[in-house]
Amino acid sequence: MIGSLGRCAISAVALMASGAIASAQDVLVQDVQVFDVTSGEPYTADVLVENGRFARIADEIDETPDKALMIDGEGLSLLPGLIDTHTHWTGMNGATRATIATDLLEAGVTTATDFHAAPEAYGDMRAYHEGLISPHVFFAARMGVPFGHGADWTDQRMTRTVFAARDAKAAAEDVVTYKPDAIKVFADGWRYGSGHNESDINSDALKAIVDVAEDAGLPVFTHTVTVDGGKLAAKAGVTGIVHAIQDRTTDDELVEMMSEQGVYYTPTLTVYEPFEDEMEAMGPEKAAIVMERQKHSRANMKAFLEAGVKVAMGTDQGIDNNPFGEADLREMELMVDFGLTPAQALTAATLHSAGLLGLSEDRGSIQEGKRADFILVKGEPWTDISQLRAIDQVFVDGKQVVAKGELVGEQGPAAPEARPAQALIDDFEDPEKTNYDALRGHSLERGFPRTTLLTDTIERSEGGMALHLAAEMATKDDPYAFAVLPFSPAGFVPVDASEFDGVRFEARGNGDYSARLDDLSGQAVAGFETAADWQTIEIPFSEFEADADSRTLDVTGLRRLTLGRHQEPGTDFWLEIDNVEFYAASSDK
Repeated sequence: MIGSLGRCAISAVALMASGAIASAQDVLVQDVQVFDVTSGEPYTADVLVENGRFARIADEIDETPDKALMIDGEGLSLLPGLIDTHTHWTGMNGATRATIATDLLEAGVTTATDFHAAPEAYGDMRAYHEGLISPHVFFAARMGVPFGHGADWTDQRMTRTVFAARDAKAAAEDVVTYKPDAIKVFADGWRYGSGHNESDINSDALKAIVDVAEDAGLPVFTHTVTVDGGKLAAKAGVTGIVHAIQDRTTDDELVEMMSEQGVYYTPTLTVYEPFEDEMEAMGPEKAAIVMERQKHSRANMKAFLEAGVKVAMGTDQGIDNNPFGEADLREMELMVDFGLTPAQALTAATLHSAGLLGLSEDRGSIQEGKRADFILVKGEPWTDISQLRAIDQVFVDGKQVVAKGELVGEQGPAAPEARPAQALIDDFEDPEKTNYDALRGHSLERGFPRTTLLTDTIERSEGGMALHLAAEMATKDDPYAFAVLPFSPAGFVPVDASEFDGVRFEARGNGDYSARLDDLSGQAVAGFETAADWQTIEIPFSEFEADADSRTLDVTGLRRLTLGRHQEPGTDFWLEIDNVEFYAASSDK
Protein backbone atom coordinates (compact mmCIF):
# COMPACT_ATOMS: atom_id res chain seq x y z
CA MET A 1 0.00 0.00 0.00
CA ILE A 2 1.32 3.43 -0.95
CA GLY A 3 0.37 6.04 1.63
CA SER A 4 0.45 9.83 1.44
CA LEU A 5 0.61 12.47 4.12
CA GLY A 6 0.46 16.22 4.06
CA ARG A 7 3.17 18.19 5.76
CA CYS A 8 2.49 19.31 9.28
CA ALA A 9 4.01 21.90 11.55
CA ILE A 10 6.16 20.57 14.38
CA SER A 11 8.82 22.19 16.52
CA ALA A 12 11.82 23.67 14.78
CA VAL A 13 14.05 21.82 17.19
CA ALA A 14 12.61 18.43 16.28
CA LEU A 15 12.95 19.19 12.57
CA MET A 16 16.51 20.50 12.75
CA ALA A 17 18.86 18.72 10.40
CA SER A 18 22.59 18.70 10.97
CA GLY A 19 24.03 21.58 8.98
CA ALA A 20 26.80 19.48 7.44
CA ILE A 21 24.09 17.51 5.63
CA ALA A 22 21.37 20.17 5.46
CA SER A 23 21.72 20.73 1.70
CA ALA A 24 19.22 18.19 0.37
CA GLN A 25 19.60 16.66 -3.05
CA ASP A 26 16.91 15.31 -5.38
CA VAL A 27 17.02 11.52 -5.55
CA LEU A 28 15.18 8.98 -7.69
CA VAL A 29 15.37 5.35 -6.65
CA GLN A 30 13.97 3.19 -9.43
CA ASP A 31 12.42 -0.25 -9.31
CA VAL A 32 13.16 -0.80 -5.63
CA GLN A 33 11.43 -2.98 -3.05
CA VAL A 34 9.85 -0.61 -0.51
CA PHE A 35 8.98 -2.00 2.90
CA ASP A 36 5.73 -0.47 4.13
CA VAL A 37 6.00 -0.42 7.91
CA THR A 38 2.32 0.54 8.19
CA SER A 39 1.20 -2.78 6.68
CA GLY A 40 4.24 -4.98 7.21
CA GLU A 41 4.41 -5.79 3.50
CA PRO A 42 6.87 -4.91 0.70
CA TYR A 43 5.98 -3.55 -2.73
CA THR A 44 7.95 -2.46 -5.78
CA ALA A 45 7.97 1.21 -6.80
CA ASP A 46 9.96 4.23 -7.92
CA VAL A 47 10.63 6.71 -5.11
CA LEU A 48 11.33 10.40 -5.79
CA VAL A 49 12.86 12.66 -3.16
CA GLU A 50 12.74 16.45 -3.54
CA ASN A 51 13.77 19.09 -1.01
CA GLY A 52 14.47 16.48 1.63
CA ARG A 53 11.00 14.92 1.47
CA PHE A 54 9.40 11.98 -0.27
CA ALA A 55 7.77 13.80 -3.16
CA ARG A 56 6.28 10.93 -5.14
CA ILE A 57 5.98 7.15 -4.81
CA ALA A 58 4.60 5.38 -7.85
CA ASP A 59 4.86 2.25 -9.97
CA GLU A 60 6.90 4.24 -12.48
CA ILE A 61 8.21 7.84 -12.50
CA ASP A 62 9.32 9.09 -15.91
CA GLU A 63 9.96 12.78 -15.24
CA THR A 64 12.86 13.51 -12.93
CA PRO A 65 14.41 16.77 -11.70
CA ASP A 66 17.62 17.97 -13.31
CA LYS A 67 20.80 16.71 -11.62
CA ALA A 68 18.88 14.20 -9.51
CA LEU A 69 20.88 11.34 -8.04
CA MET A 70 19.68 8.27 -9.92
CA ILE A 71 19.81 4.93 -8.09
CA ASP A 72 19.05 1.55 -9.62
CA GLY A 73 17.07 -0.28 -6.97
CA GLU A 74 17.56 -3.75 -8.33
CA GLY A 75 18.61 -6.06 -5.50
CA LEU A 76 17.99 -3.35 -2.90
CA SER A 77 15.27 -2.74 -0.35
CA LEU A 78 14.24 0.74 0.78
CA LEU A 79 13.18 1.20 4.41
CA PRO A 80 12.75 4.13 6.79
CA GLY A 81 15.86 5.11 8.72
CA LEU A 82 16.09 3.49 12.13
CA ILE A 83 15.16 5.54 15.21
CA ASP A 84 16.88 4.75 18.51
CA THR A 85 14.81 6.00 21.43
CA HIS A 86 17.37 5.23 24.15
CA THR A 87 20.91 6.43 23.44
CA HIS A 88 23.51 7.93 25.77
CA TRP A 89 26.10 9.98 23.86
CA THR A 90 28.95 9.20 26.26
CA GLY A 91 32.71 9.04 25.95
CA MET A 92 32.60 5.27 26.40
CA ASN A 93 35.81 3.63 25.17
CA GLY A 94 37.11 6.95 23.83
CA ALA A 95 34.05 7.81 21.73
CA THR A 96 33.30 11.40 20.74
CA ARG A 97 30.05 12.85 19.47
CA ALA A 98 31.59 12.79 15.98
CA THR A 99 32.51 9.09 16.12
CA ILE A 100 29.12 8.24 17.61
CA ALA A 101 27.38 10.08 14.76
CA THR A 102 29.37 8.05 12.25
CA ASP A 103 28.71 4.73 14.00
CA LEU A 104 24.97 5.40 14.17
CA LEU A 105 24.66 6.45 10.54
CA GLU A 106 26.60 3.44 9.29
CA ALA A 107 24.15 1.26 11.25
CA GLY A 108 21.22 2.96 9.54
CA VAL A 109 20.17 5.16 12.47
CA THR A 110 18.87 8.50 11.22
CA THR A 111 17.34 9.76 14.50
CA ALA A 112 18.68 9.11 18.00
CA THR A 113 17.84 10.41 21.42
CA ASP A 114 20.48 11.80 23.77
CA PHE A 115 19.84 10.90 27.41
CA HIS A 116 23.25 12.13 28.57
CA ALA A 117 23.34 15.90 28.07
CA ALA A 118 22.88 18.77 30.53
CA PRO A 119 19.96 20.97 29.40
CA GLU A 120 21.98 24.19 29.60
CA ALA A 121 24.29 22.80 26.88
CA TYR A 122 21.55 21.98 24.36
CA GLY A 123 22.08 25.20 22.42
CA ASP A 124 25.82 24.66 22.05
CA MET A 125 25.33 20.98 21.22
CA ARG A 126 22.79 21.70 18.51
CA ALA A 127 25.13 24.26 16.99
CA TYR A 128 28.00 21.78 17.10
CA HIS A 129 25.98 19.07 15.36
CA GLU A 130 25.36 21.48 12.49
CA GLY A 131 29.03 20.93 11.64
CA LEU A 132 28.81 17.13 11.74
CA ILE A 133 27.48 14.50 9.40
CA SER A 134 24.95 13.35 11.94
CA PRO A 135 21.61 11.74 12.60
CA HIS A 136 18.92 13.98 13.98
CA VAL A 137 19.54 14.28 17.74
CA PHE A 138 16.54 14.31 20.07
CA PHE A 139 17.54 15.71 23.47
CA ALA A 140 15.80 14.37 26.57
CA ALA A 141 16.15 16.28 29.85
CA ARG A 142 16.80 14.06 32.86
CA MET A 143 14.73 14.16 36.07
CA GLY A 144 14.87 11.84 39.05
CA VAL A 145 14.56 11.61 42.81
CA PRO A 146 16.96 12.14 45.72
CA PHE A 147 19.00 8.95 46.26
CA GLY A 148 17.58 7.54 43.03
CA HIS A 149 19.00 6.01 39.88
CA GLY A 150 20.41 8.62 37.49
CA ALA A 151 21.29 10.89 40.42
CA ASP A 152 24.06 8.68 41.75
CA TRP A 153 26.92 10.07 39.66
CA THR A 154 26.05 13.61 38.63
CA ASP A 155 24.54 16.84 39.97
CA GLN A 156 21.45 18.98 39.49
CA ARG A 157 22.74 20.41 36.21
CA MET A 158 22.42 16.98 34.60
CA THR A 159 19.64 15.29 36.59
CA ARG A 160 17.06 17.42 38.40
CA THR A 161 15.83 15.62 41.50
CA VAL A 162 12.35 16.13 42.92
CA PHE A 163 10.27 14.75 45.76
CA ALA A 164 6.60 15.74 45.51
CA ALA A 165 4.20 17.48 43.14
CA ARG A 166 5.06 21.09 43.97
CA ASP A 167 8.82 20.91 43.52
CA ALA A 168 8.44 18.53 40.57
CA LYS A 169 6.21 21.03 38.77
CA ALA A 170 8.65 23.87 39.41
CA ALA A 171 11.66 21.82 38.32
CA ALA A 172 9.94 20.59 35.16
CA GLU A 173 8.89 24.12 34.26
CA ASP A 174 12.50 25.24 34.65
CA VAL A 175 13.81 22.33 32.57
CA VAL A 176 11.37 23.17 29.76
CA THR A 177 12.95 26.62 29.38
CA TYR A 178 16.08 24.93 27.98
CA LYS A 179 13.97 23.57 25.08
CA PRO A 180 14.42 19.82 25.41
CA ASP A 181 12.69 17.51 22.94
CA ALA A 182 11.48 15.21 25.75
CA ILE A 183 11.80 14.52 29.47
CA LYS A 184 13.20 11.26 30.83
CA VAL A 185 12.31 10.43 34.42
CA PHE A 186 14.36 7.95 36.46
CA ALA A 187 11.23 6.69 38.16
CA ASP A 188 12.24 3.24 39.36
CA GLY A 189 14.98 2.55 41.88
CA TRP A 190 14.95 -1.24 41.66
CA ARG A 191 18.46 -2.39 40.79
CA TYR A 192 17.64 -5.39 38.60
CA GLY A 193 17.48 -7.84 41.51
CA SER A 194 21.06 -7.33 42.67
CA GLY A 195 22.86 -4.69 44.67
CA HIS A 196 21.19 -1.96 46.70
CA ASN A 197 17.80 -0.64 45.67
CA GLU A 198 17.51 3.11 45.19
CA SER A 199 14.59 5.49 45.62
CA ASP A 200 11.41 5.38 43.50
CA ILE A 201 9.55 8.50 42.45
CA ASN A 202 6.37 9.50 44.22
CA SER A 203 3.26 9.23 42.08
CA ASP A 204 2.24 12.87 42.52
CA ALA A 205 5.69 14.05 41.44
CA LEU A 206 5.62 11.95 38.27
CA LYS A 207 2.11 13.15 37.43
CA ALA A 208 3.21 16.78 37.88
CA ILE A 209 6.11 16.27 35.46
CA VAL A 210 3.81 14.64 32.91
CA ASP A 211 1.35 17.53 33.19
CA VAL A 212 4.06 20.14 32.59
CA ALA A 213 5.46 18.15 29.67
CA GLU A 214 2.02 17.73 28.14
CA ASP A 215 1.44 21.49 28.29
CA ALA A 216 4.79 21.97 26.54
CA GLY A 217 4.03 19.32 23.90
CA LEU A 218 6.82 17.01 25.07
CA PRO A 219 6.80 13.23 25.49
CA VAL A 220 7.83 11.72 28.82
CA PHE A 221 9.84 8.50 29.10
CA THR A 222 10.56 6.61 32.29
CA HIS A 223 13.37 4.41 33.47
CA THR A 224 11.04 1.70 34.72
CA VAL A 225 12.04 -1.94 35.26
CA THR A 226 9.37 -3.32 37.60
CA VAL A 227 5.72 -4.30 37.29
CA ASP A 228 4.67 -1.92 40.05
CA GLY A 229 6.76 0.85 38.51
CA GLY A 230 5.07 0.20 35.19
CA LYS A 231 1.67 0.69 36.78
CA LEU A 232 2.80 3.95 38.37
CA ALA A 233 4.12 5.17 35.01
CA ALA A 234 1.01 4.18 33.08
CA LYS A 235 -1.29 5.77 35.66
CA ALA A 236 0.68 9.03 35.44
CA GLY A 237 0.21 9.06 31.66
CA VAL A 238 3.81 8.72 30.49
CA THR A 239 4.44 8.30 26.78
CA GLY A 240 6.73 5.31 27.07
CA ILE A 241 8.71 2.99 29.30
CA VAL A 242 12.26 2.73 27.99
CA HIS A 243 13.60 -0.40 29.68
CA ALA A 244 12.50 -4.01 30.00
CA ILE A 245 10.18 -4.83 32.89
CA GLN A 246 11.90 -7.77 34.49
CA ASP A 247 11.43 -8.05 38.24
CA ARG A 248 8.62 -10.55 37.72
CA THR A 249 6.14 -11.71 35.12
CA THR A 250 3.53 -9.05 34.54
CA ASP A 251 -0.06 -9.30 35.71
CA ASP A 252 -3.15 -8.51 33.67
CA GLU A 253 -3.57 -5.11 35.32
CA LEU A 254 -0.32 -3.70 33.96
CA VAL A 255 -0.96 -5.14 30.50
CA GLU A 256 -4.40 -3.53 30.42
CA MET A 257 -3.10 -0.19 31.72
CA MET A 258 -0.34 0.02 29.13
CA SER A 259 -2.69 -1.01 26.34
CA GLU A 260 -5.48 1.37 27.33
CA GLN A 261 -3.13 4.31 28.03
CA GLY A 262 -1.18 3.76 24.79
CA VAL A 263 2.14 3.47 26.63
CA TYR A 264 5.02 2.50 24.33
CA TYR A 265 7.45 -0.20 25.43
CA THR A 266 11.18 0.03 24.62
CA PRO A 267 12.90 -2.98 26.24
CA THR A 268 16.60 -2.15 25.49
CA LEU A 269 17.43 -5.83 25.23
CA THR A 270 21.06 -5.39 24.24
CA VAL A 271 22.09 -3.81 27.53
CA TYR A 272 20.79 -6.90 29.37
CA GLU A 273 22.10 -9.55 26.99
CA PRO A 274 23.95 -12.19 29.02
CA PHE A 275 27.36 -13.15 27.67
CA GLU A 276 29.02 -16.40 28.66
CA ASP A 277 32.28 -14.86 29.89
CA GLU A 278 30.40 -12.29 31.99
CA MET A 279 28.16 -14.97 33.47
CA GLU A 280 31.17 -17.04 34.48
CA ALA A 281 32.87 -14.02 36.03
CA MET A 282 29.86 -13.07 38.16
CA GLY A 283 29.43 -16.54 39.67
CA PRO A 284 26.45 -18.90 39.80
CA GLU A 285 24.29 -16.92 42.25
CA LYS A 286 24.33 -13.66 40.29
CA ALA A 287 24.14 -15.52 36.99
CA ALA A 288 20.94 -17.19 38.17
CA ILE A 289 19.46 -13.75 38.92
CA VAL A 290 20.34 -12.56 35.42
CA MET A 291 18.66 -15.56 33.80
CA GLU A 292 15.58 -15.16 35.97
CA ARG A 293 15.30 -11.54 34.78
CA GLN A 294 15.61 -12.69 31.18
CA LYS A 295 12.81 -15.20 31.71
CA HIS A 296 10.50 -12.49 33.02
CA SER A 297 11.53 -10.12 30.21
CA ARG A 298 10.59 -12.70 27.56
CA ALA A 299 7.26 -13.45 29.19
CA ASN A 300 6.44 -9.76 29.48
CA MET A 301 7.30 -9.06 25.85
CA LYS A 302 4.92 -11.84 24.83
CA ALA A 303 2.14 -10.46 27.02
CA PHE A 304 2.54 -6.90 25.75
CA LEU A 305 2.64 -7.99 22.11
CA GLU A 306 -0.50 -10.09 22.48
CA ALA A 307 -2.28 -7.09 24.04
CA GLY A 308 -1.28 -4.77 21.19
CA VAL A 309 1.16 -2.62 23.19
CA LYS A 310 3.35 -0.74 20.73
CA VAL A 311 7.00 -1.79 20.96
CA ALA A 312 9.66 0.77 20.03
CA MET A 313 13.42 0.36 19.57
CA GLY A 314 16.11 1.59 21.92
CA THR A 315 19.42 0.19 23.07
CA ASP A 316 20.85 2.08 26.05
CA GLN A 317 24.02 2.24 23.94
CA GLY A 318 26.84 4.20 25.48
CA ILE A 319 26.30 2.39 28.80
CA ASP A 320 27.99 -0.82 30.01
CA ASN A 321 30.13 -1.21 26.87
CA ASN A 322 27.00 -1.38 24.71
CA PRO A 323 28.62 -0.38 21.39
CA PHE A 324 27.31 2.49 19.29
CA GLY A 325 25.61 1.43 16.07
CA GLU A 326 26.22 -2.28 16.51
CA ALA A 327 23.82 -2.13 19.46
CA ASP A 328 20.98 -1.09 17.13
CA LEU A 329 21.54 -3.98 14.75
CA ARG A 330 21.82 -6.42 17.64
CA GLU A 331 18.68 -4.98 19.27
CA MET A 332 16.71 -5.81 16.14
CA GLU A 333 17.93 -9.40 16.25
CA LEU A 334 17.10 -9.71 19.95
CA MET A 335 13.60 -8.31 19.45
CA VAL A 336 12.98 -11.11 16.97
CA ASP A 337 14.51 -13.61 19.40
CA PHE A 338 12.10 -12.31 22.07
CA GLY A 339 9.03 -12.89 19.91
CA LEU A 340 8.59 -10.15 17.31
CA THR A 341 8.48 -11.11 13.66
CA PRO A 342 11.15 -9.40 11.52
CA ALA A 343 8.44 -7.18 10.06
CA GLN A 344 7.26 -6.21 13.55
CA ALA A 345 10.82 -5.42 14.59
CA LEU A 346 11.24 -3.11 11.58
CA THR A 347 7.98 -1.35 12.42
CA ALA A 348 9.11 -1.00 16.05
CA ALA A 349 12.40 0.64 15.01
CA THR A 350 10.75 3.10 12.63
CA LEU A 351 7.02 3.90 12.84
CA HIS A 352 6.58 3.08 16.53
CA SER A 353 9.82 4.77 17.57
CA ALA A 354 8.74 7.89 15.68
CA GLY A 355 5.42 7.71 17.50
CA LEU A 356 7.12 7.47 20.89
CA LEU A 357 9.07 10.65 20.09
CA GLY A 358 5.96 12.41 18.80
CA LEU A 359 7.37 12.49 15.27
CA SER A 360 5.21 9.96 13.43
CA GLU A 361 3.68 12.61 11.18
CA ASP A 362 7.16 13.70 10.10
CA ARG A 363 9.20 10.49 9.76
CA GLY A 364 9.26 6.77 10.45
CA SER A 365 7.58 5.47 7.26
CA ILE A 366 7.98 5.79 3.49
CA GLN A 367 5.07 8.09 2.64
CA GLU A 368 4.71 11.12 0.41
CA GLY A 369 5.34 14.34 2.30
CA LYS A 370 7.41 12.74 5.03
CA ARG A 371 11.04 13.44 5.77
CA ALA A 372 13.34 11.49 3.47
CA ASP A 373 15.33 9.64 6.13
CA PHE A 374 15.80 6.20 4.62
CA ILE A 375 18.17 3.30 4.11
CA LEU A 376 18.92 0.99 1.20
CA VAL A 377 19.72 -2.59 2.17
CA LYS A 378 21.03 -5.52 0.14
CA GLY A 379 18.48 -8.10 1.16
CA GLU A 380 14.99 -8.48 2.59
CA PRO A 381 15.23 -7.91 6.35
CA TRP A 382 11.47 -8.43 6.80
CA THR A 383 12.15 -12.09 6.07
CA ASP A 384 15.47 -12.35 7.93
CA ILE A 385 16.23 -9.52 10.33
CA SER A 386 19.99 -10.15 10.18
CA GLN A 387 19.94 -9.04 6.54
CA LEU A 388 19.54 -5.53 7.95
CA ARG A 389 23.29 -5.70 8.56
CA ALA A 390 23.82 -5.40 4.79
CA ILE A 391 23.14 -1.64 4.81
CA ASP A 392 24.42 -0.15 1.58
CA GLN A 393 23.26 3.46 1.63
CA VAL A 394 21.79 5.87 4.19
CA PHE A 395 20.02 9.18 3.54
CA VAL A 396 19.17 11.94 6.03
CA ASP A 397 16.83 14.67 4.81
CA GLY A 398 17.33 13.34 1.28
CA LYS A 399 21.11 13.73 1.44
CA GLN A 400 23.28 10.65 1.02
CA VAL A 401 25.46 10.21 4.12
CA VAL A 402 26.50 6.56 3.75
CA ALA A 403 27.47 4.77 0.53
CA LYS A 404 28.72 1.18 0.26
CA GLY A 405 28.30 0.96 4.03
CA GLU A 406 30.69 3.80 4.85
CA LEU A 407 30.31 7.48 5.67
CA VAL A 408 30.28 9.83 2.69
CA GLY A 409 32.70 12.73 3.18
CA GLU A 410 34.90 13.74 6.07
CA GLN A 411 33.32 13.78 9.51
CA GLY A 412 33.39 16.99 11.51
CA PRO A 413 35.62 17.78 14.49
CA ALA A 414 35.73 15.62 17.61
CA ALA A 415 34.89 18.64 19.77
CA PRO A 416 33.60 22.18 19.27
CA GLU A 417 36.14 24.80 18.28
CA ALA A 418 37.62 26.46 21.35
CA ARG A 419 36.66 30.04 22.11
CA PRO A 420 39.25 32.56 23.36
CA ALA A 421 39.36 32.48 27.14
CA GLN A 422 38.39 35.60 29.06
CA ALA A 423 40.37 36.43 32.17
CA LEU A 424 37.60 36.48 34.79
CA ILE A 425 36.24 33.01 35.51
CA ASP A 426 33.98 33.77 38.49
CA ASP A 427 33.59 36.65 40.93
CA PHE A 428 30.45 35.06 42.45
CA GLU A 429 28.34 38.17 42.09
CA ASP A 430 25.78 36.02 40.27
CA PRO A 431 24.23 33.53 42.72
CA GLU A 432 24.15 30.66 40.21
CA LYS A 433 26.41 31.25 37.22
CA THR A 434 30.08 31.81 36.49
CA ASN A 435 31.25 34.79 34.47
CA TYR A 436 31.20 32.41 31.48
CA ASP A 437 27.39 32.28 31.87
CA ALA A 438 27.53 28.65 33.00
CA LEU A 439 25.78 27.08 35.97
CA ARG A 440 28.13 26.12 38.79
CA GLY A 441 28.06 22.49 39.84
CA HIS A 442 29.32 19.83 42.22
CA SER A 443 31.71 16.94 41.63
CA LEU A 444 31.33 14.05 44.07
CA GLU A 445 32.27 10.38 44.12
CA ARG A 446 29.92 7.97 42.35
CA GLY A 447 27.30 5.83 44.07
CA PHE A 448 25.33 6.04 47.30
CA PRO A 449 26.04 6.94 49.98
CA ARG A 450 27.51 10.15 48.56
CA THR A 451 29.29 13.08 50.13
CA THR A 452 27.04 16.06 50.91
CA LEU A 453 28.31 19.35 49.49
CA LEU A 454 26.55 22.65 50.14
CA THR A 455 27.62 25.73 48.20
CA ASP A 456 26.28 29.26 48.44
CA THR A 457 27.39 32.79 47.73
CA ILE A 458 28.06 34.87 50.85
CA GLU A 459 28.93 38.50 51.52
CA ARG A 460 32.53 39.36 52.34
CA SER A 461 33.18 41.85 55.10
CA GLU A 462 35.23 43.99 52.69
CA GLY A 463 32.44 43.95 50.11
CA GLY A 464 31.37 41.75 47.25
CA MET A 465 30.43 38.09 47.24
CA ALA A 466 32.39 34.86 47.63
CA LEU A 467 31.56 31.16 47.31
CA HIS A 468 31.29 29.14 50.52
CA LEU A 469 31.66 25.34 50.41
CA ALA A 470 30.70 23.02 53.28
CA ALA A 471 31.22 19.28 52.79
CA GLU A 472 30.34 16.26 54.91
CA MET A 473 32.26 13.28 53.56
CA ALA A 474 30.46 10.00 52.94
CA THR A 475 31.44 6.93 54.92
CA LYS A 476 33.01 5.04 52.01
CA ASP A 477 36.37 4.66 50.31
CA ASP A 478 37.94 7.82 48.91
CA PRO A 479 35.11 10.37 49.24
CA TYR A 480 35.65 13.79 47.69
CA ALA A 481 33.88 17.08 47.03
CA PHE A 482 34.66 19.81 44.51
CA ALA A 483 32.88 22.94 43.33
CA VAL A 484 32.72 23.03 39.52
CA LEU A 485 33.27 26.26 37.56
CA PRO A 486 32.62 25.55 33.85
CA PHE A 487 34.01 27.75 31.05
CA SER A 488 30.80 27.29 29.00
CA PRO A 489 27.38 25.82 29.77
CA ALA A 490 28.14 22.34 31.16
CA GLY A 491 31.72 22.81 29.92
CA PHE A 492 30.77 21.58 26.45
CA VAL A 493 32.59 24.27 24.42
CA PRO A 494 36.25 24.53 25.46
CA VAL A 495 38.28 27.73 25.78
CA ASP A 496 41.77 28.50 24.60
CA ALA A 497 43.72 29.93 27.54
CA SER A 498 47.11 29.91 25.84
CA GLU A 499 47.40 33.70 26.27
CA PHE A 500 47.51 33.16 30.02
CA ASP A 501 50.03 31.55 32.36
CA GLY A 502 47.86 30.05 35.06
CA VAL A 503 44.92 30.34 37.45
CA ARG A 504 44.63 32.84 40.30
CA PHE A 505 42.03 33.16 43.06
CA GLU A 506 41.51 34.24 46.63
CA ALA A 507 40.82 31.53 49.21
CA ARG A 508 40.55 30.71 52.86
CA GLY A 509 39.88 27.36 54.50
CA ASN A 510 41.26 24.65 56.75
CA GLY A 511 44.25 23.02 55.13
CA ASP A 512 45.33 21.65 51.77
CA TYR A 513 43.07 21.53 48.73
CA SER A 514 43.25 20.66 45.04
CA ALA A 515 42.54 22.61 41.88
CA ARG A 516 41.64 20.51 38.84
CA LEU A 517 41.55 21.66 35.22
CA ASP A 518 39.70 19.54 32.68
CA ASP A 519 40.85 19.64 29.07
CA LEU A 520 39.62 17.72 26.02
CA SER A 521 41.58 14.60 26.97
CA GLY A 522 41.27 14.37 30.72
CA GLN A 523 42.19 16.18 33.89
CA ALA A 524 45.22 17.79 35.52
CA VAL A 525 45.61 18.52 39.23
CA ALA A 526 47.59 20.97 41.38
CA GLY A 527 47.57 21.47 45.14
CA PHE A 528 47.24 24.66 47.17
CA GLU A 529 47.30 25.57 50.85
CA THR A 530 44.81 27.72 52.76
CA ALA A 531 44.59 29.33 56.15
CA ALA A 532 41.83 30.99 58.18
CA ASP A 533 42.55 34.39 56.58
CA TRP A 534 42.07 35.28 52.93
CA GLN A 535 45.11 34.93 50.71
CA THR A 536 45.79 35.06 46.98
CA ILE A 537 46.70 31.76 45.33
CA GLU A 538 48.52 31.61 41.98
CA ILE A 539 48.96 28.25 40.24
CA PRO A 540 50.91 28.25 36.96
CA PHE A 541 49.63 25.87 34.30
CA SER A 542 53.00 24.13 34.51
CA GLU A 543 52.20 22.93 38.05
CA PHE A 544 49.08 21.04 36.95
CA GLU A 545 49.94 17.36 36.65
CA ALA A 546 47.95 15.48 34.03
CA ASP A 547 46.17 12.23 34.79
CA ALA A 548 48.52 10.29 32.47
CA ASP A 549 52.30 10.40 32.46
CA SER A 550 52.37 10.53 28.67
CA ARG A 551 50.68 13.91 28.32
CA THR A 552 50.57 17.45 29.66
CA LEU A 553 47.68 19.81 30.25
CA ASP A 554 46.31 21.19 26.96
CA VAL A 555 45.55 24.84 27.73
CA THR A 556 44.11 25.35 24.22
CA GLY A 557 41.07 23.24 25.12
CA LEU A 558 40.02 23.80 28.73
CA ARG A 559 36.50 22.99 29.88
CA ARG A 560 36.23 23.60 33.61
CA LEU A 561 38.02 24.34 36.87
CA THR A 562 37.10 22.48 40.04
CA LEU A 563 38.18 23.29 43.60
CA GLY A 564 37.92 21.02 46.64
CA ARG A 565 39.58 17.91 48.00
CA HIS A 566 39.56 14.20 48.82
CA GLN A 567 39.24 13.59 52.56
CA GLU A 568 38.83 10.87 55.16
CA PRO A 569 35.37 9.22 55.36
CA GLY A 570 32.97 10.69 57.89
CA THR A 571 34.83 14.00 58.27
CA ASP A 572 33.96 17.49 57.02
CA PHE A 573 35.62 20.58 55.57
CA TRP A 574 34.89 24.14 54.55
CA LEU A 575 36.41 26.38 51.90
CA GLU A 576 35.73 29.89 50.62
CA ILE A 577 36.92 31.22 47.26
CA ASP A 578 36.59 34.47 45.34
CA ASN A 579 37.77 36.31 42.23
CA VAL A 580 38.82 33.26 40.23
CA GLU A 581 40.64 34.20 37.03
CA PHE A 582 43.22 33.27 34.44
CA TYR A 583 46.34 35.41 34.85
CA ALA A 584 49.24 36.37 32.62
CA ALA A 585 52.56 36.87 34.34
CA SER A 586 53.58 39.73 32.07
CA SER A 587 50.39 41.77 32.29
CA ASP A 588 46.76 41.66 33.33
CA LYS A 589 44.64 40.40 30.43
